[in-house]
Amino acid sequence: MPFPEQEQLQAVTESVLISFVLQCSSHAPQSQFLLFATRCLCARGHLRWDSLIPSLLTVVSSAEAPMGQGGSVTVGGPVSSSSAIAVPNAPSFHASNPTSPLSAMNTIGSPTQSGIDQPVGANVSPMKAAEFSTLGQPGTTSRGDQSRGGAQVSYLHHLSCRIILAGLESNLKPATHAVIFHHMVNWLVNWDQRPHGVDEADTVQTSRIGRPVHEWMHLCLDVIWILVDEEKCRIPFYELVRSNLQFLENIPDDDAVICIIMEIHRRRDMVCMHMQMLDQHLHCPTFGTHRFLSQSYPSIAGESVANLRYSPITYPSVLGEPLHGEDLANSIPKGGFDWERALRCLRHALRTTPSPDWWRRVLLVAPCYRSHSQTSTPGAVFSPDMIGEAVADRTIELLKLTNSETQCWQDWLLFADIFFFLMKSGCIDFLDFVDKLASRVTNGDQQILRSNHVTWLLAQIIRIEIVMNTLSSDPRKVETTRKIISFHKEDKSLDPNNISPQSILLDFISSSQTLRIWSFNTSIREHLNSDQLQKGKQIDEWWKQMTKASGERMIDFMNLDERAMGMFWVLSFTMAQPACDAVMTWFTSAGGAEFMQGPNMQPNERVTMMHETYPLSMALLSGLSINLCLKLAYQLEETIFLGQAVPSIAMVETYVRLLLITPHSLFRPHFTTLTQRSPSILSKSGVSLLLLEILNYRLLPLYRYHGKSKALMYDVTKIISMIKGKRGEHRLFRLAENLCMNLILSLRDFFLVKKELKGPTEFTETLNRITIISLAITIKTRGIAEVEHMVYLQPLLEQIMATSQHTWSEKTLRYFPPLIRDFLTVRADKRGQAIQAWQQAETTVINQCNQLLSPSAEPNYVMTYLSHSFPQHRRYLCAGAWMLMNGHPEINSANLARVLREFSPEEVTANIYTMVDVLLHHIQLELQRGHLVQDLLSKAITNLAFFVWTHELVPLDIVLLALIDRDDDPYALRLVISLLERSELQHRIKAFCSSRSPEHWLKNQPPKRAELQKALGNHLSWKDRYRRQGSRILFYLSRFPPTEIYICAGYSCILLWSSSKQVNCPDPQRAGC
Repeated sequence: MPFPEQEQLQAVTESVLISFVLQCSSHAPQSQFLLFATRCLCARGHLRWDSLIPSLLTVVSSAEAPMGQGGSVTVGGPVSSSSAIAVPNAPSFHASNPTSPLSAMNTIGSPTQSGIDQPVGANVSPMKAAEFSTLGQPGTTSRGDQSRGGAQVSYLHHLSCRIILAGLESNLKPATHAVIFHHMVNWLVNWDQRPHGVDEADTVQTSRIGRPVHEWMHLCLDVIWILVDEEKCRIPFYELVRSNLQFLENIPDDDAVICIIMEIHRRRDMVCMHMQMLDQHLHCPTFGTHRFLSQSYPSIAGESVANLRYSPITYPSVLGEPLHGEDLANSIPKGGFDWERALRCLRHALRTTPSPDWWRRVLLVAPCYRSHSQTSTPGAVFSPDMIGEAVADRTIELLKLTNSETQCWQDWLLFADIFFFLMKSGCIDFLDFVDKLASRVTNGDQQILRSNHVTWLLAQIIRIEIVMNTLSSDPRKVETTRKIISFHKEDKSLDPNNISPQSILLDFISSSQTLRIWSFNTSIREHLNSDQLQKGKQIDEWWKQMTKASGERMIDFMNLDERAMGMFWVLSFTMAQPACDAVMTWFTSAGGAEFMQGPNMQPNERVTMMHETYPLSMALLSGLSINLCLKLAYQLEETIFLGQAVPSIAMVETYVRLLLITPHSLFRPHFTTLTQRSPSILSKSGVSLLLLEILNYRLLPLYRYHGKSKALMYDVTKIISMIKGKRGEHRLFRLAENLCMNLILSLRDFFLVKKELKGPTEFTETLNRITIISLAITIKTRGIAEVEHMVYLQPLLEQIMATSQHTWSEKTLRYFPPLIRDFLTVRADKRGQAIQAWQQAETTVINQCNQLLSPSAEPNYVMTYLSHSFPQHRRYLCAGAWMLMNGHPEINSANLARVLREFSPEEVTANIYTMVDVLLHHIQLELQRGHLVQDLLSKAITNLAFFVWTHELVPLDIVLLALIDRDDDPYALRLVISLLERSELQHRIKAFCSSRSPEHWLKNQPPKRAELQKALGNHLSWKDRYRRQGSRILFYLSRFPPTEIYICAGYSCILLWSSSKQVNCPDPQRAGC
């Protein structure tokens, strides 16, 4: 019978095959033929594995219950009498289990069998049709019938597993893998399920595994091992850890089953070993859980709920209700099990260094430092006593590592940064911490203080205001001072031939700290020794010699030896301001050059630019005191952003390294900080450019680490809203848009595009599309965590799409979550209207382009075009230029570049999207006229390369995004791939990688300023007078991070390959899965 549609044929074939599987599973030759037929039908495309296997498993599972419970199973068609004939030596599917990790040892998975094993029904008489049809009828079920019903289930499992193993040889969808895994585990868990009416005594004799049960269980294990194979990554092994397979009450007497259960328990033990700080009351394995108990704070609504988290520890009160915040911290008894649980969490945090945002949320301010008006954070649950004890434990732990000669200087640096942050925030009671640390040293091993690391650690915080007030005015200041001095360890066994900067710093740090304490309290003179005073004089003498030799305190920081670097580290603790002045002198000593003329400058305009020098190395910066780093960062900000001269790249690079090397202590939100110092600073284009380049190319990971992505996004959005309609601000706009794109794609939570759900979004067309994609990914991967999200999702989507003209193709919407897909499906596709508008304006646009872009066109016509052309015609400028290039090999690119520069950034973006629509429409028309698709695509790529690479008239990233958005067109994604494979892009990438290392903090050579046009390209370099930080290719690469390539291009290319007739796709039905 002919079938009008392929899907109908597949459905009927699938139904018939499943029916035969139910009838013939107990007959060896027939089951063997069914397996062969299934392979052939799938290979010819009459069946699809991804549809057949889930349907088969569903039918088999539904057939199990009636068989085991005394019901009847109705199967279409009688069973032939020939089914009673069995073939004794038909080969089985697997002789062994090759996917098992220990298959060679014959321990895990199916045990080794003979090369020619007997099939399911070799030694078992197959069931007659009458027996099958009357199996387990109510009221007539005999014990033998129930036994045969259990055997029938085993035969079904056996044949189903063989079919699944055949299907796993092809590439199945992840959803199919999940269905298979679920059923395999259920079959194994319920392998001994007794039918109703059979008592336990009767099943004792049958609990031993018979041959069919033995075989189907081994095949189930084969399937599971293939699914959890770590090389293929079909199903993660932790799904087995989460399953009930490990909790079998009646474990069969079979090595293969026992070994997989042992492997699951071994993996569970590994998880417990790595997460032993966690238990049922802890919710912070990664310090980033996104869920929050909103019922605890019903007054909090909107986006603020999304920013909050579960409390890192929960604790019930006497009445059983959960406590929160400060009540929880005050209720946990010291020394109890819950106290130790809280300390484990804090110790883990001190080792893994979560962001300062986490610390602020969970720590209470010490009562002695809390003001009367200050309220605690709702989620703060760790008391100052807890954090003080945890910090003391971490200090002792690092001391033990240091004494064991383990290289842990970097761990000390990270710990000092966190310690400074916690102390400055008032979360640690300084006096209590000193008491805890002194008692541990006194009551513990006296030899633990073999170095001055504790003295160095305390010297980092000695200039914090609350610490200075404590040491100068507290009644216990003398006692506290004595304990601090007791941590000093004079090491007189230094090897003069093996001196490192760290050893110099630790040797002199006690003198530096003691002199600082002396300035607070002169009564401690009696506790000082002569060695400390003598070392203080050595520091002064060294500094005098250095300034005298170099003159005007200018030190050559690139040629410091080990001892000089260590002494400068000591100087940063003793005399921070002279050390800061020395660093600033290093950057300004080369002077500045005054540029009388330059590109894009007025005749009387002068710009002073600092000469380049070496940036300070990370090795030198790492040992400086945090107090000096704070001073230096402030001075560099003053010079870089508020100075009159253009800063050197070395100065900017050093400033960035300072922020990265002490992320807790020095972080500041730049937009807020700079506007507080100078409210009109961001109105200067040079400052905004430099700040956006720093954020794009250096500090974006730091903002993500601090959880300030949303705040930064809102700040950048303000810049975008001011300049997106402003003519000529292309470079500033692209930097801001690029930064916003990266921020949006890095947010894995709900966010408001504006802080209020009122009015249209201030985003650009590109950002609106990226926002929709980001929300779709968040919902599909993380779900909707809070009810509040459902409330403002609909107005959020309306706000985003209010100013967007874009519509997504049906092919793309297929992968969106239903909540977003249903909203976007009703939007009308306006591409047809855009093509009609182009056809109406085509004649006028082509005439204007002929006058503007002909090789003999007058340059003065540019201003005429800009002042007299209509907006509805200007939007088709790039499309007209592209059409003109089909008939003219050369056009006046100079005039086109001048016009595009005068456009606003959004006008350029709209021009590119319109050009792409016209281009794809033109290809379809030419195909109808008989032209070859290869010739059309080749010509289109050549013309696009003219725009992007030859004359750099439009940015590559917008062209790619415009083409990717048209993934329903069969040729759009081919153009994307061709553009990415162009030699021009590959050459620029190789040149960039060869000249610049991604590890910018390791490069200590003087930066070189590239020529403006070469660095930025024609389109972006028009209004800029000097190059700041980035290069054009770095700009392009940063707009396409791996995450965005996966989101935008990944699934689109899959769709392209599946829809193309010229690309051999092994399974076209799996396109886009």
